[in-house]
Amino acid sequence: MLESGSYYRWVMAAVTGTLVTTSFISLTSFGIATPFIAKSMSIGVSAVDNFGVDSFSIALFAAFFLGSSGFFDTRIKLGVFIAQVFLIVPQFLIPNVHSLWLLTILRFCQGLVIMMLALFSLQLSGWFKPSERAISLSFTMGAVPLGGAIGGILSGRLLIFGWRWMYYISALFMIAGAITYFVFARNAKQFEEEVLASKQISHGSVWNRELTWIMGFLPAPVAWSLFSMGGFLPSFGYHLGYKAFQIGNLMLVWGIAGAISCFIGALMGDKMVKGKYKNDDIFHARLNVMMVANVLVGVGALTIMLLGPHSFAWLIVGAIINAFSQILVPNYWASLSNIFPIALMGKGAFAMGLLSNIPSAVGPLVSSFMINGIGWLGFFLIMVILSIVGVFLNMLAAHSEPLT
Repeated sequence: MLESGSYYRWVMAAVTGTLVTTSFISLTSFGIATPFIAKSMSIGVSAVDNFGVDSFSIALFAAFFLGSSGFFDTRIKLGVFIAQVFLIVPQFLIPNVHSLWLLTILRFCQGLVIMMLALFSLQLSGWFKPSERAISLSFTMGAVPLGGAIGGILSGRLLIFGWRWMYYISALFMIAGAITYFVFARNAKQFEEEVLASKQISHGSVWNRELTWIMGFLPAPVAWSLFSMGGFLPSFGYHLGYKAFQIGNLMLVWGIAGAISCFIGALMGDKMVKGKYKNDDIFHARLNVMMVANVLVGVGALTIMLLGPHSFAWLIVGAIINAFSQILVPNYWASLSNIFPIALMGKGAFAMGLLSNIPSAVGPLVSSFMINGIGWLGFFLIMVILSIVGVFLNMLAAHSEPLT
């Protein structure tokens, strides 16, 4: 495709990454503001934390129903616009909410922003060739933890103006990111034409294919860890007795490590697929990186659980190891074109997003229950168990054939 040789492809990678970064400021700004929101509502911190994190996480799963019909395949910018409205409007409303249920609804709306990951995986597929696809997606996938990191440090600094103004100002950053995207983003025209032409041919359903289900659940440990850690790691830090500025630094390091890991994972995956032209060879090369990622989830959780209470330095180390599990993400989404025919890539992206984000929805709910029931030990042990399950699913996927 002509667009894959255009220098503008890197502008596309940058603007999508910028938008995801500004969007996911909300991931940790809520965690920082939780004690203040609870005080303004005169209710317990745990109630605000659990309802706010859980509703956001459930939306991370529900969001992928929105594009499962293939409606956004050639309407990507419309999908991004809808996601941004659901994100930014609640950011202005939350500071004036006095109902826990209304807060829950607004946080759910914000979680729908995750649909942009599927949209951008499709949009960037038109701009980058297979051997560059993971590095292009690392801009957007790495921006999720990076946005969380920036949200942590930005929120900590903006608290001097009061937590409500912290929310308002962070919303302005989100608006700036959205404006940047809509000014510079373009769809790859040739790719759009190929999608439209391919849709005229019947390719069946993505749901009756075994690999859809295996790949859907394969990143469960990383998805569970990413959004549970993003929501509950600040609470765990407070539980251990660390100060607010330390929690801000912890989330900054965790986010930066996640962002760096996406680029490292992308470089690893793209290097391994270089010179390979068969879908099967490319797919299996990326699976090797995903295997390492699932192992890191368990190692990081064990480090945080066993050593974090003894030293803030070890807590940081555990968070970094855990964050590096995100080497999976760009390789996972880059594999779309090697799994599905072009007509099904849009539906396939949302199908994989739907299945892979079930842990994002269920994880924080189960984590809340485990924390309240048996304490933080259960919170981390689940991640260790899921790490083992992820390795098993990796082996199943390795013995399956791509669907293209």
